[in-house]
Amino acid sequence: MSPSARVLAFSTSALLAAAVLIAQPDWKTVTRPPAVDFSGLTPIQARALLRLLRNHDCTCGCGMKIAECRVNDPGCAWSKGVAAAMGDALRAGKNENDAVAAAKASKWGQGPQQPKLLEDPVTIPTAGSPFKGPAAAPVTLVEFSDFQ
Repeated sequence: MSPSARVLAFSTSALLAAAVLIAQPDWKTVTRPPAVDFSGLTPIQARALLRLLRNHDCTCGCGMKIAECRVNDPGCAWSKGVAAAMGDALRAGKNENDAVAAAKASKWGQGPQQPKLLEDPVTIPTAGSPFKGPAAAPVTLVEFSDFQ
């Protein structure tokens, strides 16, 4: 490939990347974030839902606002679930504070729970058994063996 062809290919790639960045909607100004149901909301309720989505953090732990997460990560189930819970509450005639409370009370309100890395410790009676090391060690390893 000639140097001029490489420059042309690089320029084209850079131009396409810039176009993708420019084409992405801004979460602060988007009026209908992806996969958020605005049907059945009055204009006042729709504005209230947008305000809630722009001002409250997503529960998935991404550090973004809900609207920002919906725009930048449309696959996030947590922002979609919280937005749906807020929308349902507003649709039912609740005020903004009640909509936030309903979203927090939903299964999406607390975010993903981290699985336990280890099970709870198990107490094994070792009184009278031979041991090595200090008796009050913070961790005890118990070995069972059978030579038959």
